[in-house]
Amino acid sequence: MQTQSRLVVTGVSGHYGRAAANHLLGAPALHLTGTTRTPSHVQDLAEQGLDVRHADFDEPDGLVNAFQGAQRLLLTSTGAEHAGPRRVRQHRHAIDAARAAGVAHIVYTSFLAGSDSPLAAMAGDHVATEQALHASGMRHTVLRHAFYMEMLLPAVRQALASGVIRTLDAEAGVAYVARDDCALAGSHALRTCHGNGVFDVTGPEAITPTPLARMVQACLGVEVKVVELSPDKLLASLLADGVGEPMAKLMVYLERGMAQGAMQSVSQDFRQLTGRQARGVESFLKQHRDRLLARP
Repeated sequence: MQTQSRLVVTGVSGHYGRAAANHLLGAPALHLTGTTRTPSHVQDLAEQGLDVRHADFDEPDGLVNAFQGAQRLLLTSTGAEHAGPRRVRQHRHAIDAARAAGVAHIVYTSFLAGSDSPLAAMAGDHVATEQALHASGMRHTVLRHAFYMEMLLPAVRQALASGVIRTLDAEAGVAYVARDDCALAGSHALRTCHGNGVFDVTGPEAITPTPLARMVQACLGVEVKVVELSPDKLLASLLADGVGEPMAKLMVYLERGMAQGAMQSVSQDFRQLTGRQARGVESFLKQHRDRLLARP
């Protein structure tokens, strides 16, 4: 008789956690638990057989019970709105509770950048969490995600409206990866990875702005051009478009990092984990064509 695997996915009311749970639901010989601060938001998953438990990473006393009985746990990084010391503290609470609950292996959703990256400020929370995993002595798998392909949606909408893709460097490549592909990789890692390991989860190629413009025309039928700007002019143009100053500054920061090659690395780790090729940008644009072309 096959032993039933007992797995936990955290953050199932969020986009990534929900997608990972959906990839795992219905798998044979599997008992799946999903944790969330808002169980009422995932009643549909509960109806499909997910054992939904309340868990709040800001309330560590309840986490051990939430993780009790699990053998393996997919630790979904908490949201960017928690970035900084709070997010690191949340992740440490989850790691400590998993160890206390007897979890044998943690899979963590990290970021494709380290302390030496041009995007080190964004990577800091993930670097600290990886260090906490190592210090815990628990077996763990780290999945370092490239930028989600979903980041292209507002950028492409802006380009469709203005006819221009604005960038600091027209040769800067980004190995965008679809969030659902990241969730698929996470679901495979949760079931199959055993020893300590690190995987870079990227798309199949690093896309630069000029090929992106060609894809926009081919998939959406709208011609856009690529314009390089200085950091100051890019910031000014974003502010003129009505982007809030904090977000505009973040976008310039990201552009600086991309111009320095922070997201251009392409890995075959997704194929190794899942046995298939990650989705490309052209396929993604075609999938979202109606949404991108819809009037505001």
